[in-house]
Amino acid sequence: MGNHIKQIYVSLQLCENEIKILVGEYFNTRFNIIRSEKYPTSSISDFKITNREELIRDIGNAIKDCGDKIGSQIEQVILVLPAYNFKRYPLHSTVIPENGIVRREDIARAVSNSLKANRDAGVMVVNPVIVKYTVNGISTRRLPEKEVCDELTVDIDLLCADIEMCYEYVSVIEESGIKVLDITLNNYAIAKEAALLEESLNRNIVILDIEKSCTYLTLLSKGKLVSAEVVFDGLNSLINRVYRNLNMPYNDICKLVKYCVNYSSEYPDDTIYAWSDQGTTKTITTAQLNETVEEPLKALSEKLLTMCKPIIESGAMIVLTGEGEKMNELANALKDGCNGQLKTYYPDTIGVRDPSLTALYGAFFVYRDKVLLNNLDVNCIDLLAYDSLIDQRQLDSEGETITSKIRNLFKQYIG
Repeated sequence: MGNHIKQIYVSLQLCENEIKILVGEYFNTRFNIIRSEKYPTSSISDFKITNREELIRDIGNAIKDCGDKIGSQIEQVILVLPAYNFKRYPLHSTVIPENGIVRREDIARAVSNSLKANRDAGVMVVNPVIVKYTVNGISTRRLPEKEVCDELTVDIDLLCADIEMCYEYVSVIEESGIKVLDITLNNYAIAKEAALLEESLNRNIVILDIEKSCTYLTLLSKGKLVSAEVVFDGLNSLINRVYRNLNMPYNDICKLVKYCVNYSSEYPDDTIYAWSDQGTTKTITTAQLNETVEEPLKALSEKLLTMCKPIIESGAMIVLTGEGEKMNELANALKDGCNGQLKTYYPDTIGVRDPSLTALYGAFFVYRDKVLLNNLDVNCIDLLAYDSLIDQRQLDSEGETITSKIRNLFKQYIG
């Protein structure tokens, strides 16, 4: 049943330059993170798959490697989809409860009926979101189970995304040998995890999810996800400027841009990185890095602030997350431009304190709503095999001395 004490979920997100996987255990009403992994890929560009065979192979290898690390085969995943070509369809769904008493089955039937509504041919429903219930003329956001009434009206928002993209992403996952348990939009998962829908009842909120290749802008208002746009600009504009000017290793540039740009450094002339280029040792200082990214950083922050200007002037709060949250100078530039109405966000759960994993973690909460409504009992891995492995590891560790434990730890990470 959906209320079983333990379930294990796996969420997966396909990004332009990497595959993200998060494994979490729902135990005794809370989530514990088991594993988070990121694997490189180069088979997606602007939400289109450029090399299908390579992407299928990358997904299969990533799933296998992550499964090996947790000690159990991953059988299915919750797929996090980008909110590309986003559309929202608000509607009312009315049902007559059997015997005049509201059951969860009645609510599930209302949701199912809403999926039959007409919508644009280019999009598909990803998240049917229950906004509120109306029972006996009284509206509530609380589940009205066992309420006595003649008629139940459920306000539902159908959150949709590009149909071609959704089918392509789902199909490559299944062709890699993994089932897709559920799908969710990245912006809705972020709003769910950060409890921003509830916060938006009092003031409008704009989520800025800044990634490397693009930025997702999402407007929340009165407890609903109202609109979303994708801007094809992100940290890559800064990263590529450094790469063109200094020809450094790409992965190291990503880290320098996110963590080392500092316009208030007390030691701007200190070397922060050294590398070899055709046999010649080169170095870069904080001042040089600052100067290199200054123009694209200003352009990115101004573009995003211009798009958000009308809603910011109305008193909205900006919530910054994603890869861009890691860059303090970007956050400072945005905060200065919106009169301080900005806060940065990342999950505070141990094991997932990374803003780029917020949507993956939020996918667990989105699916838990479905579990409770439909009384599901599903695991994404072989739970018996996983529990057996954990029990065996506990037996193997009994009687070990501190010295032997340290020796085994070094063997695991070195040998």
